Amino acid sequence: MDKIKFFLTAALLLSFLFCLPPASGAAEVVLYSSNQPELLDMVSQGFEKRSGIKVTVVRLGTGEAMKRISAEKNNPLADIFWSGDVAVLEAAKENFMSYDSPEAKILPAGYVATDKRWTASNTQLMILMVNTRLVKPEEMPKSWADILSPKWKGKVVMADPAKSGSAYAQIYGLYKLYGWDGLARLVENTRILDSSSFVYKGTAEGEFAVGITMEYAAYRYVAGGSDAVKIVYPSDGVISAPEGAALVAGAKHEKEARAFFDYLLSKDVVSEIYAKYYRRPARPDAGQIAGLPALAVINVLKDYSPAEANALQKDILAKWRELVLNKK
Repeated sequence: MDKIKFFLTAALLLSFLFCLPPASGAAEVVLYSSNQPELLDMVSQGFEKRSGIKVTVVRLGTGEAMKRISAEKNNPLADIFWSGDVAVLEAAKENFMSYDSPEAKILPAGYVATDKRWTASNTQLMILMVNTRLVKPEEMPKSWADILSPKWKGKVVMADPAKSGSAYAQIYGLYKLYGWDGLARLVENTRILDSSSFVYKGTAEGEFAVGITMEYAAYRYVAGGSDAVKIVYPSDGVISAPEGAALVAGAKHEKEARAFFDYLLSKDVVSEIYAKYYRRPARPDAGQIAGLPALAVINVLKDYSPAEANALQKDILAKWRELVLNKK
């Protein structure tokens, strides 16, 4: 009888312990992100060291993350997503909650959703990455208009905008500059690849003469000592596509997610990301790096609207497919 009482008491004690809330040291936040592993390690470890909150990272593509967050909306497994093109976040905003971060007060107009459901953390500059061993200095393109010339046919590569958010930003920007005719000429001249990484890797290695890609991806080769890569900021308007973060609606760790959100937007963190990974901060007061021009001296396309890019995406991609099918 004493043994039975002992085991019953032990069982009750264990059930009580399992029902207790986790200790404060066990606080966590679950992050879905498409960013590179080393960058995710830097921010998650930095935040955990500063706050004591553990970051559990699930790395997956932006499109896949949006599908997963939508599928999990009745039982959210993620607390925060970072970082994807804000046009993509705008399209999926029903799955995010409003949050007015104190770190967002300094951001330019258009870098925070009107309903506060996403906030830009950085911006991607779309540039021309030129292999200097294949293109002579006197032949160097200076603008988007240059690569639309017939002489560049077959010498330019870009990612498929149906598969890449950055590539869609590129064709939306060119549509704003040169309309459907410009996109038709782009299709005629351009070889379309399945992945953004194929564009910058192939151009750096001399497989392609000119790649339409992101500034940070091209600059990694320059910073690494490559003398075969030159970055051209198109004189007719550099396309600047902001990327951002969003809190998942119904997040189980909302308080921790807000703290992590603020951390990702903070001046010291975005400056460190820029210095180490060359991703331009959305914050105008962030630190600069010596190898890249300040945003103030770049002719940024003023007519780029994430909201319009999202609204027109189906029409632009449908027209793009038609142009590709009819390519001569």
